[in-house]
Amino acid sequence: MPEAAASASATAEQIEGIPLFLIPKVIAEQIRKKRESVFLITVKRNFMHRYTVIVETHDEHDRRVNPEVPEKSVREGYDRDGEKETTRVQGR
Repeated sequence: MPEAAASASATAEQIEGIPLFLIPKVIAEQIRKKRESVFLITVKRNFMHRYTVIVETHDEHDRRVNPEVPEKSVREGYDRDGEKETTRVQGR
């Protein structure tokens, strides 16, 4: 059976080069492996009657859909809560 291809941009497990008659077996193996965390299974047809099976879990889906928002940087003149800082200017 072809090996899983792991790319840096993809968060899901991708198994390429599967013939049509092995798709149910590959899906069953992935479900046994990932259990209840399976969120999405995608099957794409490639050339020469070969298929790619992509299995995505809930955690992988959340990371893909809701990327971590970078922490706000503190701008000059504002405190960490985003409120304007008040500075006193002493007279001459």
